[in-house]
Amino acid sequence: MSHAVEAVDAAASALHQGTWTPADLELSLARDFLAHRDALDPRLLPAMPPSPSPQGWVTQHVLWLEDVAQLADAFLTGWRPWLADGHMVALLTAYATLARTATPLAARLTQDWATEWQAPPTQEQTTWWEDWHLPQEQRRELDALTDRLVMTGAVMVMALNHAEGAER
Repeated sequence: MSHAVEAVDAAASALHQGTWTPADLELSLARDFLAHRDALDPRLLPAMPPSPSPQGWVTQHVLWLEDVAQLADAFLTGWRPWLADGHMVALLTAYATLARTATPLAARLTQDWATEWQAPPTQEQTTWWEDWHLPQEQRRELDALTDRLVMTGAVMVMALNHAEGAER
């Protein structure tokens, strides 16, 4: 994960120092990825009731991370023929790498849910299930991962804003 953090720091520093001005294709990649990421719907596990919280279940966030990792990987595969390895590709690679760390947890939660629930649970039962399967330490790790993803996305947005400011 430190390589991902280093890539984000390098891109942010290059923008700040003026040694990187994102090319049009890099900007298109960032815009397209962020738009598709923002359009991802949070997934519920089969028969999982809606969360009483507007933030959704923690499980939904884990599944969203899995979806984001797949999305970022697809963008990297699709765009790599047109883009050299530069800061934007490094940012998207970092995003994919970071999000992908939640994939084993998403698989475990999906498997445990399928094994443990034959009938749709109530919201209260789902809360207990999450408390059991996602202890506080794991939630803190997810929070730290989310913070790193927010920072990575923020640097992508900073690159887009930098380019818009240069056009004026």
